[in-house]
Amino acid sequence: MLLAKKITTSLACACFYYVAFTFNRFIFDEYAFSFGVHWIFIPSGLQLVLVLTAVEEAALGIAIPSWLIGFQYYYLESDLNTIITGIITGASPLLARKISFDFLHIEDDLKNLTFKSILLMSVIFALLSATLHQLWFFYNHVSDQFLNNLLVMFIGNLTGTVMVLVFIKAASGLLKGQNSPIE
Repeated sequence: MLLAKKITTSLACACFYYVAFTFNRFIFDEYAFSFGVHWIFIPSGLQLVLVLTAVEEAALGIAIPSWLIGFQYYYLESDLNTIITGIITGASPLLARKISFDFLHIEDDLKNLTFKSILLMSVIFALLSATLHQLWFFYNHVSDQFLNNLLVMFIGNLTGTVMVLVFIKAASGLLKGQNSPIE
């Protein structure tokens, strides 16, 4: 039963991530900065939220559609390179979670999360994800503007993460019946 729950969780995360990516592509693709670099990247926020709550199952659930997305839109001249990009996409929020929990002393049950720790975790994740992706793209000669792409990807990841967190905060406030969900 535990294996079935893990598979279901991974598949649900995969669906959420793929839908978020498709939504982001539909809304913001014309504002893309360069190969795989967006000024606003909503899926990054979903990556962080999913990995905070579902940990390894979420990381796998993010990597799987990332492989599909890589083969559809961001092929890196070999199947292996494209698969590694998906692994980076799934592993970077997991690594950011580990770093954040270790240095910010966040408990596994997330009960001691504060606004400050969420903000710091978002910055850690956005920077880590952008750095790992841009190093990989630079290594594969997809990008020759490492610092520019790193900065824009960091901004896009951080903006997307903040947008998702604000949405979750607003939605949770509305569900609780508060008149002003964002304070």
